[in-house]
Amino acid sequence: MKIKRTIALSAALLMLCSAILCGCTQESVESTPEVQVSSGGVRTEYIDENGNYYAKTSGKRYDGQSISFLTCGSSSVFESEILPNTVYYEEGAAQTYPQIINDDLNERAIQLEEQLGLKLEEVQFMSATRKNGEMLQHIIQGNLSSTDEYQVVVPCLYDGASLATAGHLYNLRGLDGLQIDAPWWNAEFNESMTYGDQLYFTIGDIGLVNKSCTSALFFNYDLWKKFGFNEKFGGSPYELVRKGEWTIDILAEASKVMSDDLDDNGKIDYKDEFGWAGQLDDMWGFFFGAGERIASADADGYPTLTMYNQRSARVMDKIQNFVKNDEYYVSANDYFSVTPTPTELTREAFITGRALFFNDALGTVTVLGDMEAHFGVVPEPKFEKSQDGYHSLVNPWGASCFAIPTCVVGDALTMTVDALNVLGAASKNTIAKDYQETVLSYMKTRDEESAEMINEYILPTRACDIGMVYQWGGLDVMLQNMAYYPVGSFASQYESLETQAEAALERAIEFYKKNG
Repeated sequence: MKIKRTIALSAALLMLCSAILCGCTQESVESTPEVQVSSGGVRTEYIDENGNYYAKTSGKRYDGQSISFLTCGSSSVFESEILPNTVYYEEGAAQTYPQIINDDLNERAIQLEEQLGLKLEEVQFMSATRKNGEMLQHIIQGNLSSTDEYQVVVPCLYDGASLATAGHLYNLRGLDGLQIDAPWWNAEFNESMTYGDQLYFTIGDIGLVNKSCTSALFFNYDLWKKFGFNEKFGGSPYELVRKGEWTIDILAEASKVMSDDLDDNGKIDYKDEFGWAGQLDDMWGFFFGAGERIASADADGYPTLTMYNQRSARVMDKIQNFVKNDEYYVSANDYFSVTPTPTELTREAFITGRALFFNDALGTVTVLGDMEAHFGVVPEPKFEKSQDGYHSLVNPWGASCFAIPTCVVGDALTMTVDALNVLGAASKNTIAKDYQETVLSYMKTRDEESAEMINEYILPTRACDIGMVYQWGGLDVMLQNMAYYPVGSFASQYESLETQAEAALERAIEFYKKNG
């Protein structure tokens, strides 16, 4: 099912919204100011004299034309990350994005039309299968038939990888004029997906879904203080993050304090009080958060398997010991026999104050709104204090990426590059500053320190593991299943899949070398 949405802006509306909204109007395409100083460490080529981000374009205008994004949702009606949703909400309907975000989406579309003369359109595609499903086939068929229905595709990361190696996407680093290294694209993600100087899909401030599908850890601050953890560990979770001391060891020690078999059935389950409400995705988040990767770049810039090494073995032992402790760790995956959506069970335990920690994606905050207790959000923990920084995983199934299909050619390709530059800069001036409102608006106890965690420690460090996205040899599944395997079996499990993973990897390297 496809639904086409368009925003057409009158001159009056342009003037009204420009006055009302945040006042971050971009410079015109003719203006490319030279600035001598940087702002916040950002290269001056992206900052104008007023401190706003601005885009460089080809100088062309496209009055009367449209730029269209193909997006995907699992139902026939889903909220847009491209166009403002306000006018589509029915009174009383659930809304993911607060009004400030819808204002930002509107402002972004205004700036696109002001600077380039382009109207912003969206083709919404409904696909019940998020990965390797109808969306993937629709893009392939459209590309083969050289459709001009859309210029930018927004699939999940898995589909982005499939489309790339099948030759359906442009190398974004090879497109003339595209500011792919600008601060409105996520540098950590781009580095993690660039091999042979090739990058076929990206994420950044232009999108909302990739932000909401970033791993994050929610904690009950009331319980944290009740158990005296500020004194025990030397500060709040926020302070520990700032000091670089937010580690798996601290989480394990705090979690084991909260364990009470409320129904006296002889085991700790989702009905009881416990330290950690988790799921198999924790294995991904912990491993990635520890700085380990299934695959990384070798000296020549091509991917190589790095999953098993001396450090990763120690990391895995610590992770396994944590998730296999059934005195305080409860995994939603153990309760599919109770309900097809078992995370609702563990989430309910967190909401009602029966769990200290709840690990999930950042966007999960939208269903925590009924929680009366003061809760906060922090990044995934380090493996150990000496680790260099935090790492936040972008879930490859849930997150959407941005790519340009190879059927877009000539003037249409120039237009698409110009539009992405302008929309990216406009997003940096608006959505990037206000996204934390999506989280804070769902907190009954507003917590500005959570906003700091989102803006300083979670979103800037979000990336993904190319071995996870391409699923070489099923190592991504093995990583999750280590939650069930015996501690100390990491080496043997890896060795059982290494040969087929290497074979799949070699095919990917051939693709990169052929197109390099």
